[in-house]
Amino acid sequence: MPRILIIDDDKDLLTVVQAFLLKEGFETYGFSNWKSAWEGIKIYEPQLILLDVFIPGTDGLDACKKLKSSYFTRHIPVIVFSSYPNMAETAIYEFGADDFIAKPFEVNEIIKKISHTLSRKSISA
Repeated sequence: MPRILIIDDDKDLLTVVQAFLLKEGFETYGFSNWKSAWEGIKIYEPQLILLDVFIPGTDGLDACKKLKSSYFTRHIPVIVFSSYPNMAETAIYEFGADDFIAKPFEVNEIIKKISHTLSRKSISA
């Protein structure tokens, strides 16, 4: 069962995303701020991170860059999500995100992107 760590300051959205990912068979861990999430990454060793662009404690794009530049976390795929779809290229090409999801999103879209990203990672591993 893949472990997914979700970071979003909207606690209602965090709860909903965790619920449908659990229903789809994923093990999930949710955090609403960067400091707690960074510690959670060390503890839970997720296989994928869903990261909102706007989170307390840091900018989500800077957090993505930190994750992708750290020896200990650079192997973890990061899917960035935001209400600002024009950030997609920046998130991917400048900050190293593996994919982007625009809010609001459909449940099927997020499941499809997670599955695709995880399968790409297992192919390249």
